[in-house]
Amino acid sequence: RNLPKVAGLKRASIRGQRGGPPGADLDIRLTGARPEQLKLASLELQERLSGYPGVSELDDNMPYGKPELVLELTPRGRTLGFTAQSIGEQVRDLVDGRTARKLAILDEEVDVRIQQAARKDEDNLRSIWLKSPAGQFVPLTEVVSLRDRQGFSAIQREDGKTTLAVTGDVDSSVVTVTELVEELGKSLVPEIAAKYGVDYHFSGRNEERMNAFADLRIGVIIALITIYIVLAWVFASYTRPFAIMLIIPFGFVGAVLGHYLLGFQLTILSMIGLLGLAGILVNDSIILVSRLDERLAHGESLKEASIGASWLRAVLLTSLTTVCGLTPLLFEASLQAQFLKPMAITIVFGLAVATLFVLFLVPSLFGVGGDIRRGIVWLLHGAQKRPTGTQPAE
Repeated sequence: RNLPKVAGLKRASIRGQRGGPPGADLDIRLTGARPEQLKLASLELQERLSGYPGVSELDDNMPYGKPELVLELTPRGRTLGFTAQSIGEQVRDLVDGRTARKLAILDEEVDVRIQQAARKDEDNLRSIWLKSPAGQFVPLTEVVSLRDRQGFSAIQREDGKTTLAVTGDVDSSVVTVTELVEELGKSLVPEIAAKYGVDYHFSGRNEERMNAFADLRIGVIIALITIYIVLAWVFASYTRPFAIMLIIPFGFVGAVLGHYLLGFQLTILSMIGLLGLAGILVNDSIILVSRLDERLAHGESLKEASIGASWLRAVLLTSLTTVCGLTPLLFEASLQAQFLKPMAITIVFGLAVATLFVLFLVPSLFGVGGDIRRGIVWLLHGAQKRPTGTQPAE
């Protein structure tokens, strides 16, 4: 509203800096039809998207340009031996001229172009005569039909297909990109695609986010397998690593709670923070399990060792040093801090919640494991120890 009036300026938008994946918040790619059909589908899609709350700055990457004059080869022209290429070459030479010779003058190369001194308008174009492959000269209007159409200043192609991108900004405080894409994919976009005979897919920040989460999923699997192998090697057991690693999902609960309380969305950095959180939680569990092994080695029962292994000071010190170190980042207001806050929230809240579960859950799991082990031993060996075939004494 306060922008000065600039001659020739039809539309202007102002956007601030932001982090996250590149691309627009909402990016719908339309393909599989002629540019005219894609543009019609884009205009209707933008009109209907403008009614969605939180959606703004709708636009596409195929703006209208100057009017165009289309030449189409007629059956008579095809009979005379003309082709679209030959007609295009002759019309271009007559309108724009042809380079007759290249001259080398000192260190520069100069083109000598021969061009008609005539107006480049439609009336002059209709008076052009073309030379057929047989050497005959015929008027242009006898071999081609001319029609006007609205042109485009830019046409984008992906994988050899004409592609139109409808983009827009989404206010995350009103609706998230994921929720909006899911809603649009159910009704609106398929309806418009079927109406105009076009194909579509969602791109932009949502596509980048999905690709990043797919790569992260592989990283999580590799990280968990590596943690299990290291723990199984250190403790010389195949079952103890499971008891230690079962605390990791509770860290995710704390991360979700922290994002909800502070009003942040779960991002790719939040998931990366979960990988670091998993390592810290495993450290807490290792301290507790090591203490439990020491007590068992001194002859304590499993129940006494599990209760005594809940060493509050050691576990709290391991967690509080990390929590206190990252807490100032939660109150930082700079732009760089906003980029890192999701990771800090994940570690701080996930560690704070999961630490309490470490003190109670891990000892309980070892107690349950001891009960299961005794049950298996009794099933395998208890029946063999009972005397069979004996007579009661008289």
